[in-house]
Amino acid sequence: MSADAARSAMTALIRGSAVRRASHDLRLAGLDHSPLFAELLAEEGYRPTQVDDVDIEPGERVPAFFLQDGIAHFGWVFWEVFFPGRMRRIYGSSHRNEKGDWAIIMGKGCTEIIYVNRALKESMDINRPSEF
Repeated sequence: MSADAARSAMTALIRGSAVRRASHDLRLAGLDHSPLFAELLAEEGYRPTQVDDVDIEPGERVPAFFLQDGIAHFGWVFWEVFFPGRMRRIYGSSHRNEKGDWAIIMGKGCTEIIYVNRALKESMDINRPSEF
């Protein structure tokens, strides 16, 4: 795959155009293209941060990517409601486990770096976060 084709494919993944944003392997022909993906995330307005530093209100969400071992995991940072008065801000991957829960979940105190685009903040139904 040419460098231009790789950039184009990764940009489409970031934007969610022509491909569903989920968990995608960034390794091709023995090479991990995560550094290029991180560069393209920056070009698309995604900034490295941690879950605790994402400033959103309950009922809002922002798109985010988590890069791990050559895999780009798409998800959202949002407030999860357990019951009235008990909420937590989390990153939840769009990829699900066998129980139907987020395959990757990060909450308060997690030091992992995620890439968030705050400009793409949108409203969501706080009572139905699984309906991304």
